[in-house]
Amino acid sequence: MTTKKWGHNELAHDLAEHLRQNTARICWEDMQLGPAGTCRPDVYSIAHSYSKFCPVVYEVKVSVSDFRADVTAGKYTKYFNYAGGVVFAVPEGMLKKSDIPDGCGLMIRKESGWHTLKGPTMRQIDTLPRDAWMKLLMDGMTRQAERTQIKSRVINTYLSDQKLMKRHGNEIADLVCRAHRSKERLEQHIRDNDERLKNLRQESEEELQRRRKRREESEERLTDAQQDLAKALGLDPNVPMYVLTRTLWEATRRLTEDEEIKRLRGILSNLERTLNDGLKPLPGEKAA
Repeated sequence: MTTKKWGHNELAHDLAEHLRQNTARICWEDMQLGPAGTCRPDVYSIAHSYSKFCPVVYEVKVSVSDFRADVTAGKYTKYFNYAGGVVFAVPEGMLKKSDIPDGCGLMIRKESGWHTLKGPTMRQIDTLPRDAWMKLLMDGMTRQAERTQIKSRVINTYLSDQKLMKRHGNEIADLVCRAHRSKERLEQHIRDNDERLKNLRQESEEELQRRRKRREESEERLTDAQQDLAKALGLDPNVPMYVLTRTLWEATRRLTEDEEIKRLRGILSNLERTLNDGLKPLPGEKAA
């Protein structure tokens, strides 16, 4: 039997639907937990319970290289600010329990559905930052309304299909239904691409700002030779470049002024010797 080739977004949505239908958990998909720059779990869930607050982040992976890169970078540890546990969710056969970082869980998608191979070690978390609550509430309600609209469209499409089948016969109705569903899929694909493009633009702008900030900080940092020069001038070796430049300019100005004073003193000394020589008696002249 051929194993289904899962796409990332498709697998994440499949997991979220599994949790909604088979567990008492409220789920959000691909939602940033706050303003720009905060983490964005693939699936975020909270138990539908007043007494047990245990949010869980599900990180979906469809390639081993992507999993290893994120684990090496420690990306998953950022989720502990917003969740009591982190679970990696992957297609069957991609990862083993021994591959999973300590404290994290593992779920696999088989042909028969989702199965848990390793549960996460749950950490105590009392509440979430205010920005995260606002994001879950506002965006969450909007997305729930969109899901309700999609379900309504599916039901309406089914009823319309049934009417067409009665009116035109099974063969013609099937062709019309396929064309109608293709149109809906195309429109949804366009909406998804627009949303991804919007997110890419935002992330690119944020990355550009971060690079600009790092470049400016790098330009302000002194080299080893410049730090030695700063020490020689009596400055802290970690001062900004503009402080070192200003101090050098002032020192140069003082040195220039000292050299001018020395030159004038030499001229005065020469004048003084010349005057003294002029006051001496000439040969054969008696001193006054």
